[in-house]
Amino acid sequence: MFTQNYADALKVIIPAPRSINLALIGCGGTGSWLAPAVARVGRWLMDMNHDVDIVFVDPDTVEEKNIFRQNFCAAEVGENKAETLAQRYSEAWGLSISAWNQKFQCDRWRGYDGFGVLLGCVDGPEGRKEINRYITTYSHAWWIDSGNTASYGQVLIGANRQQWEKKDPLSIPGYTSWVASPAVQHPELIAPGDNSPDQMASTGSTIDAELSCADMALRDSQGMAINQRMAAEMADYLIRLLITKDLRKYATYIDLETGSCQSKYITAEAISKWIK
Repeated sequence: MFTQNYADALKVIIPAPRSINLALIGCGGTGSWLAPAVARVGRWLMDMNHDVDIVFVDPDTVEEKNIFRQNFCAAEVGENKAETLAQRYSEAWGLSISAWNQKFQCDRWRGYDGFGVLLGCVDGPEGRKEINRYITTYSHAWWIDSGNTASYGQVLIGANRQQWEKKDPLSIPGYTSWVASPAVQHPELIAPGDNSPDQMASTGSTIDAELSCADMALRDSQGMAINQRMAAEMADYLIRLLITKDLRKYATYIDLETGSCQSKYITAEAISKWIK
């Protein structure tokens, strides 16, 4: 059941730290299109006198089949995805964006402990398990997650409840300091099975789990527009959380086939149910 009472929605209130970490985890289908928005947000925050650390994470290299659906060109074939995007947008925006050409691993990320946002653009439960481990074990980070099929997708946002165990997230009228993490909203994100995370928004379409996202694109299992749409939605969540500070939604479900888009809004009722 979608919560449509936007008029009763609460705004997310976050700390105002001087240092902010932004980690783009997965630089393929959605992540490659999200990368320029992350760079723009990072530069905006820098101009607002924040110390910003930006990291792009992906172990994969650009393949020729990627360039039709992902944000790469023929000249970048054979290069690591994270390194390619980090170099491109560092130069474009006068930033220092670092790159990890490996999978995201919770225990190796401890040096980035503190306030930040993890932008999950991974395509399976294993990567999301590591992100979930990080926010539940070490961090005061928020997690924005995206998953999609050929024409359907979802964006979710939340954080670790442990951070606020001794605080009432509803203590300030009209605001909340916490929203349940994507893994709490949809436990199937971190559990493989029939309801895999990249099938959640689908209305019955089935994806061959043995195919990579790029292979699915070649077999028309993924559309050429869905990843750009998901990246735009993730960017909106990020901007509303960190810059305009007017985030009132915690989940958005998109269906390109029918042209529909529905969101769930952050209400006191939703927060109270998660706390219980």
